Order: sequence, then structure tokens, then C-alpha cells
Amino acid sequence: MNETLGWLSLLPSLLAIAVAIVTRKVVWALLGGVIFAHLLLFSPNYIDGGISAVVGLGESLLAPGNMMIWGFTLAIGALFGVLETGGTFRSFVQALERRQWVHNRRRARLFTWLLGVAVFIESNVSIMTAGTTSRPVYDRLGISRQKLAYLIDSTCAPVCILIPLNAWGAFNLGLIGQQDIENPLTTLAAAVVLNAYAVFALFLALWVAWSGWSFGPMRAFERAAQEHAVEAQLQATPEPTNRKAVVTVVGALVTMVAMVPIMLWLTGEGSLIQGDGMKSVFVAIYAALVLAIVGTLWAIPGSAGRIFTGIARGAWKILPIAVILWLAISLGDVTRMLGTGEYLTGVLNQSFPVFVLPALVFVLSALTAFAIGSSWGTFALMLPLAIPLALGLGIPAPLMIGAALGGGIFGDHASPISDTTIIASLASGSEHIDHVRTQLPYALLAAIAAVIFYLIVGWFASFQAQAF
Repeated sequence: MNETLGWLSLLPSLLAIAVAIVTRKVVWALLGGVIFAHLLLFSPNYIDGGISAVVGLGESLLAPGNMMIWGFTLAIGALFGVLETGGTFRSFVQALERRQWVHNRRRARLFTWLLGVAVFIESNVSIMTAGTTSRPVYDRLGISRQKLAYLIDSTCAPVCILIPLNAWGAFNLGLIGQQDIENPLTTLAAAVVLNAYAVFALFLALWVAWSGWSFGPMRAFERAAQEHAVEAQLQATPEPTNRKAVVTVVGALVTMVAMVPIMLWLTGEGSLIQGDGMKSVFVAIYAALVLAIVGTLWAIPGSAGRIFTGIARGAWKILPIAVILWLAISLGDVTRMLGTGEYLTGVLNQSFPVFVLPALVFVLSALTAFAIGSSWGTFALMLPLAIPLALGLGIPAPLMIGAALGGGIFGDHASPISDTTIIASLASGSEHIDHVRTQLPYALLAAIAAVIFYLIVGWFASFQAQAF
């Protein structure tokens, strides 16, 4: 079995990315990447490679941790299916418009940004919540779904990494704790401030939400959306606000957010950091689903049939996400076996001036995340490299950790095979490749600012290191 193939290890991910862009068939692109990777892994024993691909896909499908992912992915589809089909969601949107909270484009975009920031429990849950809640308002007001996809994608992951009271924080804290760091929690907290890409991306999204600024391919989609806006005349056909329906929607969303820290505290035996993030998200979503079902029956009498239809329709609509996630996870697993991350690290881990290293770690993390489509996989590869490098050269460890985390988020944003990018497309109702194309200029702008930041801060850090 070939475990290190040098530059050949990049081919499966590059193939998947190229096929996804050209054909817009993400499922087939990912499946082809998985099969090709296994064939490379066992080359020239291609029969063994084919068998390995089937076994690998089966193992990733049935892995206990992944089964929980499929479970809460389908549940969140069912949750929004109940709220939409049952009728409570329509009443909630009407109440927002009647109270003039989201009666124009600016307020609608700011509402999406705020919702993406507020639901920081888990990036995919946050994306689905903000995207599904905002989409009908955007369609009515003439804001493109590509702008919606950008806003939810550029708030949810950055917020999850900047407010690490979730599975993201627990995962990275575990990685940092494996290194020679005296106080991992304090170090992670300091690294949050130095995660330049996440900060710049989040505030760039806020500026776009406030101003409506569009450039690059986004302009054409915004013009088309305004031309084809569905202008609902609520004033001509006034409907009384169904307060029970509003309470149901708000209660379900608040339950989903609030249950996560509660479950983290319970599973961590009094410690949020020690809690089981995946289990906490799983319980929170199912609790919200139960509340949505009960609340819809209470708010809209005779809605039982629509509720069952909504559960089935919502889960079926979200099924492609589960399939894509499955294939993306499988591709990430096999690319790690091929040594893709180690190869990229080895290529760029040469003698460079010390002040360049934070920017270099950022770029290397970005390339790795872009190639494997996983920010978490990138964190696992890069933090064990970045932290010893910082400690050995006298560079502040939080600076290198922030660069590694920020690069992983940027590469994940830019990659067409990233799960969060895919889910943002589906949650907003945008064509996936259209979302990738329209988001990339904004992501690159934030990334360039982050590189400049790391070069400046790296210069000061290296100067201090030489002084002491």
C-alpha cells in the first residue's frame, strides 16, 4: 500500500474539484475522487484499490460518530420541513415584515448576519438555520440567493471558531493540549484574537450586509434577483399575526441554541470544555424538532397531516447534504492516508525568515484545507506543526495557532468540496458552483488582509524574539 505518493497525493482532491467545477455534479465528483484515491493508495493492485474504496465508503457511512452526523443532518431538515409545511414559518416571516424588522434589503441582510452570529453552536446547524430562515425574505425582496449563501458561509464558521464554546473549541483545545503548552485554554483564547481571517471575514460580511456591496460575479446575480423579485403585497391582503406560530418558531430556534451549552455542561460533568460537542448538538436539534411538532399542533389546529408531510419532505430535501457529507468525509479520510497534508507541509517547510512564518503557516493551512475540503482535518495536521515551530523559534504560540486556524477556515471557504460550502449552497437554494464563484472574491479579499496582518505582526514577533 502506497502511503506517501508525493505530488500524486494531490490528484484525487484536484480531480474532485475540477470535475465539480466543470460538470456541477458534486456527488459524482466526490465519488470519483474517493475511488481514484483508493486506486492510487493500492497502485498497481487496482482490484484491492476498488475493494478498499467500497470498504472505506462503508466504514465512513457506519462509523458511530458519522451516524450521529447523518442523524442530526436529517433531523434539521425535518425541523425546518415541519416549520415550513406546517405553516408556522410563514407566520413568523410575516410577523417580522409587519413589525418592519426585515422590510427592506439592508435589514434582511443584517438579520441574516445576526442570526448567523447568534447560532454559534455548530457551523452546519448555523448555516441551515440562517439560510432557511432568510431565504423566503430574500426571494421577496430581490436579494440573490448567492448573496445569502455568502453571508451565511462567512458568518457561521468564523463565529464557531471565534466563540469556541462548542465542538470546535473542544477539538482544538484537545490538539493544543497534546503539545508542550502550559495553559491550553488561555492559549486558545489568545489565539482567537489573532485569527485574522475569521475576524476580517466576519466584519467584511457585516459591511456587505450593511451596504449591499457586490463585486465580481456577485453583481450579475444581484441584478437578476432584483429584476425577478416577487413583491408580496402584504398591505393589500392583511393577515392577523398568529402569535402561537411565532412563539413556536422562536421557541424551537432558542431551544436548539440553548440546549447545546446545557448538554455540554451535563456531558462534561460541569465543564463546558470537557463536554461532548457532537452529542450536545444531536440532542439540541431533536429537542427543537419535538418542540416544533408540538408547537405547530398547538398553533395551527388540524396540521397533523402537514406535519408528517413536512418531516418527510424536509428530511428528503436534506438527504443530498447527507450524501455529499458522507463522500466528503470519505475523501478526507483517504487523502490523509495518502499523506496529502504532510506532502504540502514538507514542500513549504523550508528555511524562511522568521517573520514570514505566521503568513506561511496561514497559506499552508489554506492550501491544505482547499485540497482536502476539511477545516478540522487541517487543524489536526497543522497545529502539531505550528506549535512546536513557535516554541522552538520564540514566536508567540497563539500567533501561530491563530494563523493555522484562520488558514483552515479560508481554505474551507474557498474549496468546492468543503462540507460547509456545500451546505451553504443547499441551505440558500443556490447552485453550488455559483456560490463558490461569487464567494471567492470576498474570501480572497479577507485572506489578503490576513496575510498582510501576519507579515506585520510576524515582523514585530521576530524582532522581539531576537531581542530576548
